[in-house]
Amino acid sequence: MTACPQCDQPLKSEPPYAGWCPSCDWNVVRAPSTGKTRFARLQTKLASFMTYGRRRRRVVEIGYPLWLVLTPQERVALLAHEMAHSSNGDGRHGLVVGSALHSLGVLRDVTRFDWQEGDGVSRLVAETFLAVLGLMELLLYRSAQRAEYRADELAARAAGTTATISLLDALITRAESVHDFLDASVVATRTDDLWTAIRSYVESLPESERERLRRAARLEELRVDRTHPPTYLRMSRLAALPYEEGRVRAPGGASGTELASPAARVAEAIREDAQSALYR
Repeated sequence: MTACPQCDQPLKSEPPYAGWCPSCDWNVVRAPSTGKTRFARLQTKLASFMTYGRRRRRVVEIGYPLWLVLTPQERVALLAHEMAHSSNGDGRHGLVVGSALHSLGVLRDVTRFDWQEGDGVSRLVAETFLAVLGLMELLLYRSAQRAEYRADELAARAAGTTATISLLDALITRAESVHDFLDASVVATRTDDLWTAIRSYVESLPESERERLRRAARLEELRVDRTHPPTYLRMSRLAALPYEEGRVRAPGGASGTELASPAARVAEAIREDAQSALYR
């Protein structure tokens, strides 16, 4: 058995995954293996809630790769968490603040260019939008953190604490393994086989690698994005809640065939984007 070069304790590993040390956390946190990690993360969008229009219509967006690797009850927890943002006091989705954040975000995106010499005024306008957006996010930081904890609690009431904690665990284990698969294998995988290949890859992830990902998430204080608390803190808080059994059970017998057509289009788009990314 290979010994840790840092503390001389046995390493934990299951080929083809590299070894890591459970005693001193050597090699737990690893750098991305390729330069395409940003592509992989863009293609494995997690989930989000938004409102739009004068009537503040509600929209929940869920990335299909994430949906694919969740259990039925975890999907209930995910939907409950996202829909909870409509009633958890999250100021980011209000009429005034939410509209301002959305507008600034759009303006930031459409003015994001590779600036050249002589673009002074245009660049100043773009950076002003970015600064105002950053200031608003900073002012809303504490409110956003509380809103996420509240959404977690409402999700636990609906789906149960076990399913909600399992959902968060999936974000730092299964979702991360989807990133790895897209980085390494998406171009070589046929479009028709993409979802089967992803599911097989995730299911084959050994427990030692899942444990490493959990430790890495804790050490790095991994979070969904900067508006969310660290995922391990959310899991700890959920574990103390009394909602062991949720009020909503996932329906049995769902085949998922209703998503077959859009899933095929998503697979085609992901593969085409991956091929394009090779030449950037």
